[in-house]
Amino acid sequence: MDTLAIIGMIMMVLGFASAAWVAILYVLSLSALAGTKISKKVGTANEKTDEYIETGKAVSGGLLKKLIVRLVVGCTGWLMFYLITGHS
Repeated sequence: MDTLAIIGMIMMVLGFASAAWVAILYVLSLSALAGTKISKKVGTANEKTDEYIETGKAVSGGLLKKLIVRLVVGCTGWLMFYLITGHS
């Protein structure tokens, strides 16, 4: 197997594994943000709820960017591996 194919396989595995981890964190972040918004609508919010909502939006946005980058790395590695091993 060619060296570039091995590099592509490593990029693919690491990219998709880290994307899966970031996806889990992103879903947890979105659920926490939704819970905070629901508490505000229900009336159980406190004085820091608006601050928590803004923090949740910032964290979710950052995680989404990380997720996209990791998916691109995984897809690039897969494409590299796929093309180099002669499956074109």
